[in-house]
Amino acid sequence: MRGILLAAALLAALPVSAATAGPGVAELRVAVPADARPETVFDWSGQACEGWDVPDAPARAWRSDDGSVHLLAAHTSARALTGPSLDHVAPDCKVVFDSGRKDDPARYDDRGWLAAPYTLDGRTVYALVHNEFHGHKRRALCPVGDYAACWWNSVTLAVSEDGGRRFRAAGYVAGIPYRFRGDLGHRAGLFGPSNIVQKDGWYYATAFAEATGAQKRGVCLMRTRDLAAPGSWRGWDGRGFTVRFLDPYAEPAEDPAGHVCAPLPAGRLPFTVTSLVRHAPSGLYVAAMAGRRAETPGAPPVSGVWVSSSADLLSWSPPRLAWAAPLMTDPDRCGAAETVYYPSILDPDSPSRNFEDTDGAAFLYLTRLRMAGCAPTTQRDLIRVPIRLDPVADR
Repeated sequence: MRGILLAAALLAALPVSAATAGPGVAELRVAVPADARPETVFDWSGQACEGWDVPDAPARAWRSDDGSVHLLAAHTSARALTGPSLDHVAPDCKVVFDSGRKDDPARYDDRGWLAAPYTLDGRTVYALVHNEFHGHKRRALCPVGDYAACWWNSVTLAVSEDGGRRFRAAGYVAGIPYRFRGDLGHRAGLFGPSNIVQKDGWYYATAFAEATGAQKRGVCLMRTRDLAAPGSWRGWDGRGFTVRFLDPYAEPAEDPAGHVCAPLPAGRLPFTVTSLVRHAPSGLYVAAMAGRRAETPGAPPVSGVWVSSSADLLSWSPPRLAWAAPLMTDPDRCGAAETVYYPSILDPDSPSRNFEDTDGAAFLYLTRLRMAGCAPTTQRDLIRVPIRLDPVADR
């Protein structure tokens, strides 16, 4: 067993060959049909179990061992929609995961969003958790009392042993090698885990890092062979998957620079990756992101859903606009009646138990937020619109 573990550790540390991706990166075009109309999957006004029962994270889905489908777009008290298929799910008011709201940042149990469920057998479901410590609610730790100034984020693990009916916290996965500071003045840590995808025996996910100390800003890629071991995830360092995400409360870092990820190129993945899906016919992966940028140099910025493609999850194509739409993060959102956010691509016909691939016909899931002035309200619906994913020529 020691030999197997040593071999796995050495393999994880090996650089990834440039030949893996080839000289160019093929692309996928994601398009919404001109006559497509959004379909409401969850209607807050008529289906919410309580006021804050809202879709507040990208939609994820899995099939349990009894054949039922669970669709999750979690808030801090997470509930799932369940049914016989992804096309036929209904709300269930039972809470499957709840936040502990603990005052100690070292416990990683303040506010948590189930962000990335994955199951191998439909019975045991592992899930990466977007874990926020809200320092502004603890004035002794954050005298300024400002949410963004005292927002410290990490990625943790939750596990369900009953097909996803109930999850429990199961350990620290990833973060930055620094303890909480109430005087930093901006948010810090790793945010918004993507869904998990399997490739060549490894399980991959992304998270978005804010610049803090040795940690640079951008999309981090990490992987593991063992979903049950939260400490087994390793981050990309620019040459290989060698970054160990130590817990700074359990093991203070003597060399913080050795425990931070190297973000993937911002020109290819400029925003938080909220969805990863494999296009089965081509073998390419597509990353979905919500953001605002110019389609061409010098053009005015456009808000909406952007996509980028990759053969190996490391080399990505330039982002393409898939669907233009106002976003809740837009600087000019004030006065908008509705915005959208949290794009995710799911294919009801996917043979994967975790809906991690598509044959090219799928749905783009989004949260639709009703606005009041410049702020989103609790009136949030989960919607979906049909899309096509088709290859385009190599560049």
